[in-house]
Amino acid sequence: MTDLLRTTEVRWFLAGPLPPAADAWFARLGPRIEGETRTDHYLAPTDDALGLKLREGALEPKRRDAVGGPLTAGRAHAAVETWTKWSFPLAADAGPEAGWVEVTKTRRQREIVTGAGRCRLDVSEVTVGGAVWWSVCLEAEGPNDDAARSALGAGAARWLARTDAPALPAEAAMGYPAWLRSQVG
Repeated sequence: MTDLLRTTEVRWFLAGPLPPAADAWFARLGPRIEGETRTDHYLAPTDDALGLKLREGALEPKRRDAVGGPLTAGRAHAAVETWTKWSFPLAADAGPEAGWVEVTKTRRQREIVTGAGRCRLDVSEVTVGGAVWWSVCLEAEGPNDDAARSALGAGAARWLARTDAPALPAEAAMGYPAWLRSQVG
């Protein structure tokens, strides 16, 4: 069985471990959430608009369909991207071979539901090739692009427009394939 998901999202990658101030901001947003750590394998990308990963027994392609208008909330600035993701189950013995990049991520998420859409806030520490980065992502979905964009705006207003939210500059905003390309060349 193949799963398909269309999302509207913004994502930032910043060098180094998650700063204490960003960690404190996330903690103030709601109940304590323990981080979930996992290791995924990504095919070294050759295109910023196409990613391929192996996660928990599934092959997951992800394609950027559009780069839309800007999102600005507090000190966060990014172009909104629309992505389509698929998930294909793999045989139990399938695994990464040469050319795949190991990425370990510890993430925490929050979610809001607004009208017909929902938006998740993902704050992560990501390690690839020994380098540690931190990432903030808003990922929204809904029955159509307008509902997803509305949910994204609601998430940005709730979480990123706060005065204690971290600075997330436009130059740090990019999808996973673009960031991974910058890491593995």
